[in-house]
Amino acid sequence: MRRVAFVALVLVGFAGTGRVMSQAPQTSRRMAVEIDPAVFAPVLVPGGSLVSRGIRSEEATAYFHVLDHVRHVDPQLLKSAAKRFLASRRDSAESPAIRQRPVEEFPVFVDLYNNVRRPRVYLGRPVTLRGHLRKLVEMPAGENSRQITTLYEAWLFTSDSQQHPAVVITTSVPESLKREVQRLKSLNRPVLVNGVSVTGYFFKMYGYPARDAYRFAPLVLGAGLAWRPAASSSLERALPLALGVGLLVIGLPVSWFLWRNRRDDRQQRTRRRSEEPERLEWSQAPMVEDL
Repeated sequence: MRRVAFVALVLVGFAGTGRVMSQAPQTSRRMAVEIDPAVFAPVLVPGGSLVSRGIRSEEATAYFHVLDHVRHVDPQLLKSAAKRFLASRRDSAESPAIRQRPVEEFPVFVDLYNNVRRPRVYLGRPVTLRGHLRKLVEMPAGENSRQITTLYEAWLFTSDSQQHPAVVITTSVPESLKREVQRLKSLNRPVLVNGVSVTGYFFKMYGYPARDAYRFAPLVLGAGLAWRPAASSSLERALPLALGVGLLVIGLPVSWFLWRNRRDDRQQRTRRRSEEPERLEWSQAPMVEDL
């Protein structure tokens, strides 16, 4: 009996240990979602803001560290953490109208701009941006110790950014999105793809050349872009057929009416011609001499 009890105790201990070990990776993964703000120390410029042109050499290590980190974090945990963080930003907003919005409609772009001088609000915290894509460029990553070979630069315009882009750098892009961008380019049409989103980390305000001067946009580093193309509804699919039937229904009576009018007009002209003399007979009235 003692042996049986001992074996049972050992098995229970192993089961408990197994549960602890199975829970440990989940805890560590949750802890790994946020990045230590100290990682971003090289990005800070004098004055404490995150405004600078391009990626400076002293920022490169932090830049690739974040890109490598975000591609190894569980995507669902990352999105959940971003939603919680943005919900906290929404709840602390001064405007009652913003506090009443769904978290998906929180103006992340504007909030980032408002906190340029207080960058630690966003440092190391995941965010989600949604909007339409206007630019997508594939480029070599450059030398780094994270085995990252290819990067993608995307310009994302959100509902609150007006005509200003958020610059997004990712390590992957869906093939379907690449094909859509290539299709638009091959047709000489401007790149404009709706339904694009990214979850990643705000890195800094990124300087880019505009027509008149350098401007600055939020730079967000993510693992990949997500694209959810708008599904065409049954109404949209039936619209061309409905238009065709409508034109046919309206066009047939109109065409018949015009044909009948032309026929009647031809018949009247023919009838008038048959009633007219071939030449006019001038009456030979006697000439009256002047008195």
